[in-house]
Amino acid sequence: MPLSFRSRPVGDITVVTCEGPIVEGDASAALRQHVNDVLEHTPAVVLDLGAVHFIDSSGLGLLVRILARAGSGNLKLCGLTSRVSETLKLTRLLTVFDCHDSEAEAIAAFYRTPTGSNRPSPFVVPNVLCADRSADLLTYMQEVLRQAGLRVITTDNLPDAVTLLKATRPKVVLVGRELRSAGSSGAVDTFNRLVDRVAVVELPSDFARLDPGETGPQLVERVRVLLETAV
Repeated sequence: MPLSFRSRPVGDITVVTCEGPIVEGDASAALRQHVNDVLEHTPAVVLDLGAVHFIDSSGLGLLVRILARAGSGNLKLCGLTSRVSETLKLTRLLTVFDCHDSEAEAIAAFYRTPTGSNRPSPFVVPNVLCADRSADLLTYMQEVLRQAGLRVITTDNLPDAVTLLKATRPKVVLVGRELRSAGSSGAVDTFNRLVDRVAVVELPSDFARLDPGETGPQLVERVRVLLETAV
């Protein structure tokens, strides 16, 4: 099976999930170009190698080139299989990369101060998380709140919302009613348990169709009040 990959945003970070061998050829060249393109628009990338079971010498060189392009601290690997991990150990490249067991751990690492460093993480911890199925509504809320000086991240699904809640611990969560009550999966239960510990604004089902001239200022004011009273 040839190498395939897909990416998705998780807050301000992009996760690139790879499946198949990373070996010399067009597919690996396409992966490098894809990550380069991603880095033009996002400051950080998590490369999920959980479904990569073989990397040849060219593939290792590719990972090093991606790291050099991303810059130190802006690329993290996760989910390494035992064979890939052993390959990195034998080639003494394991310590070159910032590796994590899971995607969630890799994302959380971006928001922590590096071990042994007095400098804070370059990734600003948000105080507001917006979660809704509509990409357009998320963009609207993000820009309105950022224009008001708030630090905002967004996601369109509950599993990533859970990851971001654990990684960034925002003080206020804006969530679409339909998304929050979408079934009874483990992600829904975990999300609801986590947001019970923070201030939550549940958006009505018709929020996207309301007059933004009214909802925008009201939303900003409500979030400001919640932030002022948050512990």
